[in-house]
Amino acid sequence: MKPKSIKTVLSDYFKGTNFKEINAAINISTAWKNIVGKTIAKNTEIQNFKNGKVTVKTVNPIWRNELIFQKEDLLNRLKKEEPELNIKELEFR
Repeated sequence: MKPKSIKTVLSDYFKGTNFKEINAAINISTAWKNIVGKTIAKNTEIQNFKNGKVTVKTVNPIWRNELIFQKEDLLNRLKKEEPELNIKELEFR
């Protein structure tokens, strides 16, 4: 069997991986931490970003309710921080 080139091996390894989505998730996570600060960041985690919707997981319902009150402000700040991602919605779980 003929050895595979590095290009082929890497292409096969990363097939199906969408680096744009990975980069977007990293950017959103970083922006989220900058926007909300240490306390909220410790109690939340960006769970998903798909079709313009950012899903944030909270450690408990108390944090979820607190963030729901701030939803519009947080969404606007995320949009301002990452305009190229076309963020449309913010959901808390």
